Amino acid sequence: MSGLHLDISSEFLEQLVELVTARVLERLDLDRPAHSPLLTILEAADFLRCRRQRVDDHLSAGKLRRYKDGSRTLINRAELEAYVQIGKR
Repeated sequence: MSGLHLDISSEFLEQLVELVTARVLERLDLDRPAHSPLLTILEAADFLRCRRQRVDDHLSAGKLRRYKDGSRTLINRAELEAYVQIGKR
């Protein structure tokens, strides 16, 4: 096959571009914040590049503070970032 050639109208192309753009923007969900201020334990483990158990250990030792939302345990992103910075000193 040497190549594909389609003859389409400029109106059709414009509609197609608008449709694709709308779908991409939907998937990007630009209205939500780029970073949530709270992380789940798994997200915190991903942030620290460690296993969940290590985050649980830090919570139990009081090195990180837990915030409860029903049954979910959340960790403040800013506190986690500060904890990482302290460890770099």
